[in-house]
Amino acid sequence: MSNEEKGDMKQFDEYLNFVEGTPGELVEGIVTRIDPQEGLVVDFGGKFEGIVPQRELVHSVEEYKQGQKVKLQVMRFDEEEGYVFLSERKPHMKELLTKLQKAYENNVPVKGRVVQEMKGGYRVLLHNMVPAFMPGSHSLIRRDQKPPKDEIDLLILDFKRGRRGFNIVVSKRALQEKRQNEFLAAHKEGDVVKGKVVKVDSNSIHVDLGPVRGVIPRNLISHDPSLLPKDVCSVGGEVEAKIVKIADRSKVITLSIKDLEPDPWQTIRERYPVGTIIEKPIKSILPFGFFVTIEPGVDGLVHTSEIVWGRKRVDLHKMFKVGQTVQVEVVEINEQEHRIALSYKKVKGDPWKNIEQKYKEEDTVTAEVVRVLPSGIIVELEEGVTGFIPKSELSWKRIADHTSLFKEKQQVTAKIISLDAEQRRMRLSVKKTVP
Repeated sequence: MSNEEKGDMKQFDEYLNFVEGTPGELVEGIVTRIDPQEGLVVDFGGKFEGIVPQRELVHSVEEYKQGQKVKLQVMRFDEEEGYVFLSERKPHMKELLTKLQKAYENNVPVKGRVVQEMKGGYRVLLHNMVPAFMPGSHSLIRRDQKPPKDEIDLLILDFKRGRRGFNIVVSKRALQEKRQNEFLAAHKEGDVVKGKVVKVDSNSIHVDLGPVRGVIPRNLISHDPSLLPKDVCSVGGEVEAKIVKIADRSKVITLSIKDLEPDPWQTIRERYPVGTIIEKPIKSILPFGFFVTIEPGVDGLVHTSEIVWGRKRVDLHKMFKVGQTVQVEVVEINEQEHRIALSYKKVKGDPWKNIEQKYKEEDTVTAEVVRVLPSGIIVELEEGVTGFIPKSELSWKRIADHTSLFKEKQQVTAKIISLDAEQRRMRLSVKKTVP
């Protein structure tokens, strides 16, 4: 080959290097065509088109758009096909390894995706490119659970350069512990937090606070004890609550919705002073009385002694029904113990008031037997006014068993022999009505 020909060839090689780039050179390309099978066709300023095969892409081919700029590295020139093959992965890999090393040194989370289960753990691709190993004990993946398909945040536990590349070990558990510690360091009892409801059962509400789990017990849901967890929250909803306890070892936080609401008992005396008459529904009926719902979270008790005047025995279930609205009077309030005493009989009025104007000693009256006792009988002259007839005043004759002669609801004629309005006591005699 003549010197002139050698010079022409040298100039041609320099021209190719100029228009096509030399292997290893970094160039910028613009996507001109997307081939789902082959990869990307790019224009990088050369004479020939550039091809970026799928295996040399950082992302899946569907994520690229025409006109998009990408940073590439020249791999080789196929003279027969007239293509220059380029790689996006290689220049990106170098930058990515540098970023991963800095993330390792600074204990900063990185993105990774589990791609394969292997002995002792999982193979992970960091940022869809760099392979790493995650021990099973650091994965937070249960044996009966499949690995997540999406990318997850991880911490790099080890980052070493080996003979065949880099040996990188990552951990999901270490990141969780790091975030838990950061959360606990940044929060204290009394703080108000927001979270997502992940579970609702009969006794509690479970809340996802990010790195830690929160639990709202039923007794901390509302001042109204009748409310169930399902009445307040549903899975997927957001809830705001106050931190009332932090368990350092289990890292479980006890939360309260109730503490964010005004306590109705703090102002109960102002809203329902003693002597106030209210009309409210009966919540429940018990052997010792019945409860009335004054407002959500505030119930009052009407004791059996505050239902009727006198000593008449009543069947509460026959006299009242749950849900029935009744008028009652507030007679006592204990804010500390959350108790309110109510009276049903006081609203009806005290029949013993001015009783001496209606009844006098030696008056003969007709009354109804309400109780038969071994010592005598109790009779009712009118609603709320009862009197006692001793056994000795039932007859002039000696009676062996008076219980066979007198029955409840039986009408008897008796004479008032003593009346004490202050003590609400009246004694009567049947035998003194007989000459």
